[in-house]
Amino acid sequence: MRTSLVHLALFVLAVLEILAGLIAGSAALASLTTEALARAVSAGARSFSRWAGVDPMSLRLRADLAAALSTSTATEGGSR
Repeated sequence: MRTSLVHLALFVLAVLEILAGLIAGSAALASLTTEALARAVSAGARSFSRWAGVDPMSLRLRADLAAALSTSTATEGGSR
């Protein structure tokens, strides 16, 4: 009886491991797909801006974005 319970527990753990792997793989695939789409859109925007003869990102916008991204917001409880 004990052996069959151990085998059942091992089977359940193996199924849970497979499910966790499927979930992790799906998340990784979604991440790769999103990154590829973002790169394609970025390349298209650069190509369109060259075709239209405009600068896609002005120096002021670049500086504003850098300033916004470099500021850190303090959270309760400090850094983690």
